[in-house]
Amino acid sequence: RRAFWKSYKLQSQLETVRFKEVLISKSRGMTMNEAEVRQIVTSYFQAALNEPDTSIFPTFFTPDGILEDPVGMPPLRGREAIRKFVEAGRANIERGTFEIREIFVCGNESAVRWTIEAWTKKGQHLTVNGVGNFMFDEDRKLRHVREFFDVTMLLSILS
Repeated sequence: RRAFWKSYKLQSQLETVRFKEVLISKSRGMTMNEAEVRQIVTSYFQAALNEPDTSIFPTFFTPDGILEDPVGMPPLRGREAIRKFVEAGRANIERGTFEIREIFVCGNESAVRWTIEAWTKKGQHLTVNGVGNFMFDEDRKLRHVREFFDVTMLLSILS
């Protein structure tokens, strides 16, 4: 029994050391703060929902950036694929507003809880709540974005 507890205590100490090493290595890399993420994500949603020039939205991404919108759909790879996606979506949307509800930042990644209100060109109104996982590179460009929301409601209104 004593050997078991000794082994358990040693394992626990090793896990604590590993956790501290991960935190230290993250802190040495690029770290963004909430204000930076809020500014970028605000501009991201503004460009997606209301910017007439759909070529602006993809510039938030690295040239080989990936967008999963929503997660479960085939990922869009590269700025041109992302531009086409936004262009197709904007064909149905008249205008939209958004609210960033919470931001959690960890190193060069963040989770953002958001709400979008949109009005279609047919006059329908929809509210979508979601969470986005945003991964940035050293230049504050998006490497990978994963959006989580209920797509069935959105599809029923847009179809």
